[in-house]
Amino acid sequence: MTTSAADVVPQLGLQARFRRFRDKTLIAVGPNAMELSDSAAFILACVDGERSVAGIGALLAEEYGIDVDEAVTDALDLIGQLAECKVLDLPSA
Repeated sequence: MTTSAADVVPQLGLQARFRRFRDKTLIAVGPNAMELSDSAAFILACVDGERSVAGIGALLAEEYGIDVDEAVTDALDLIGQLAECKVLDLPSA
């Protein structure tokens, strides 16, 4: 993704349902469901409709002690995948 993609502010999709169950984060959209890893759940928890993907990546880097560029790339990848599944909405930058 381009640098401008990191400026996008993701929002939770209207059809997505979330649940914490036995220390796992589960997401469902329609008949499809998935379990998120801890880092993916952290990224999703950072989606508040105000933070950009770059901001979320910075928080991820701080939380897991990794390089900021790597964290932003990881956040971009996951957020893109969640948008394809309609868990997140990505307004135009």
